[in-house]
Amino acid sequence: MTSRTLLIPFTALLLTACGAAGVAGTGPSTPAASASATPAPSPAATPVPTPAPTPVPPQVAPSVFVAQNMGLGAVLTTAQGRTLYYFVPERGGQIVCTGQCAGAWPPAFTSSMNPTANAALPGQLGAIARPGGEQVTYDRWPLYTFVADSGPDQTHGLGVFAFGGKWFVATPGLQP
Repeated sequence: MTSRTLLIPFTALLLTACGAAGVAGTGPSTPAASASATPAPSPAATPVPTPAPTPVPPQVAPSVFVAQNMGLGAVLTTAQGRTLYYFVPERGGQIVCTGQCAGAWPPAFTSSMNPTANAALPGQLGAIARPGGEQVTYDRWPLYTFVADSGPDQTHGLGVFAFGGKWFVATPGLQP
């Protein structure tokens, strides 16, 4: 009697687990809805954590280009090919060219505090704060364009004495 008492609940449990429709001869076979337990992962199937990707700094377009000028050799230019100049009174990074001077000699502004060049330079590019934004510097010299240069490869500002000092074309060899 004891074995029959255990057999009936066991049979009911077995039919419930397999689904009554799955027993041969009891009707069409359809899957029964049942909650399935997720098996514990085996040590071999344990997922390996993926390392976080190394952040890549956004690519910034170069602020300064090195171009070959027919008469001067390698000179520094803007992305548009306009020649860059430095002003002798600004040695060491002191901004002197303001007001009307900046109208004739527009500062070369950068969108980044770390301007870049299209080629390796022996000196160091940087930026200095001034009204209107961040101005590109090369070896601590603030850089400018000249309004009389209307296109690439023009150097009409070379040797001009204006606004209390002399203007020169910036080259890769410019010394601090």
